Amino acid sequence: MNNAPPSTEELLASLNLALPFSDEAEKGVLSCLMQHPARCDEAPAPEMYYHEANRTVAALVMAFYGAGKPVDPVTITHALRDRNLLDKVGGAAAVSELFAFVPIPSHFAHYAAIVREKFSFRQMIGALAAGIAHLQAFQGIEGESAADALQHCQKLVCEAVNDDGSPDIECRPIGELLNEVIERAEHGLANPGSIPGVTTGIVEIDEIMGGMESGCLTIIAASSSDGKSSLARQMLEAAADAGHAVADYTYEMQPVMEARRLLCSQGRIDSTSLKRGMLTRGEQQALAVQMRKIQKWDIAIVDVAGKTIEQICRDLSRRAKRLPHGKKLVACIDYIQLCKTSLASKGNREREVAHITATAKQCAKMTGAHIIMPSQVNKEGEVRESMAIEQDADTLIQILKVKEQSAKRQAWKQPDPDEALKDDRRDLFWKKVRDGERFKKLRVRLVGRHFRFEVIRDSETAAMYPDDN
Repeated sequence: MNNAPPSTEELLASLNLALPFSDEAEKGVLSCLMQHPARCDEAPAPEMYYHEANRTVAALVMAFYGAGKPVDPVTITHALRDRNLLDKVGGAAAVSELFAFVPIPSHFAHYAAIVREKFSFRQMIGALAAGIAHLQAFQGIEGESAADALQHCQKLVCEAVNDDGSPDIECRPIGELLNEVIERAEHGLANPGSIPGVTTGIVEIDEIMGGMESGCLTIIAASSSDGKSSLARQMLEAAADAGHAVADYTYEMQPVMEARRLLCSQGRIDSTSLKRGMLTRGEQQALAVQMRKIQKWDIAIVDVAGKTIEQICRDLSRRAKRLPHGKKLVACIDYIQLCKTSLASKGNREREVAHITATAKQCAKMTGAHIIMPSQVNKEGEVRESMAIEQDADTLIQILKVKEQSAKRQAWKQPDPDEALKDDRRDLFWKKVRDGERFKKLRVRLVGRHFRFEVIRDSETAAMYPDDN
């Protein structure tokens, strides 16, 4: 039995074969486009079809969709007839057959992938054929070495691999971007006190961050029970109260518990009293008022236990697409260390967390949402499990307990009557602010029974102090 590899002559002789294509996949894509023209935005370019008839129909369908014209068998047939192209595509019956070719348009992505793959193979075969022709003509190319000829072939193949027929990635002209920068600056000048993002509900925080800007990721880092979820929720409440859409994705809390904390925060209602149903008359009145207000908010509390960051981002994308003009989306994913991913990392949690924050950041950019992600910290006070958390963040806020300097606090025999309040004091420390001033501090008090922070504005402690450690 002869297992010797084919000779060069035999290989060259075998090249006279049909180029790879899939007529079924091409017709499948065209059928999907005629039934759902909006898919033209993600469809293969007309030149990627092998058959000329399919290229002709694809070009016409995409031209009609781009011009806002109706796409259906009647209009396509009429247009082909006017252009004397109807016979070239097989007549009116062929157009009608295309429309009914695929009964399930949801398979569009699969068909489109086949068309692109076959086109890519044809491109590479063409590049290799051109390379062979170049090598065969090598003896006639003066001043070129064998290495030069081979390098030319490699260049042809690389170009074929990189040119898959897809259009350039869209980008905005620099002039348009510069004009937007100036318009925003002029708006700030004409409206003193305005901020580029959605308000956080706390003036001092807005001054440091510029509010919650679209397309950004904010990380709130703190030890357990130091208020990272409360601060995130308080920022969501401010966004919802300002008329924006809010999504609260919770891994840790039951949705009804989140709703209860939201009521306590807005109504300044004692959480234990609400939980046990032992409310004062004033708290009952506050509860009724806040119920009426919050029910009008566009806020969703989503239980994501067992869900992955990919599923959450897909849900965020759908919510962003439904937003009316002028309305923004603010979301919280609480919290990073409980977040899951579909990434197969083989037990490498650092890689998983890096993927989680990178995915959230890209989701924020693509949807225009502002995403808040609380994070636990380690014993050194740094974000846990991955430094990628800080790298991916646009803003990193650390919640720090205030170090008591008073000698009176150290004298345990003479307890401070205000000690309970002092234990609730926190410093919000901006470790990172993209396009802003870092290392700013804001002294606040965590009102645990209301699940919210209040800025300390008194003579004892300045609200902001960049040099106080």
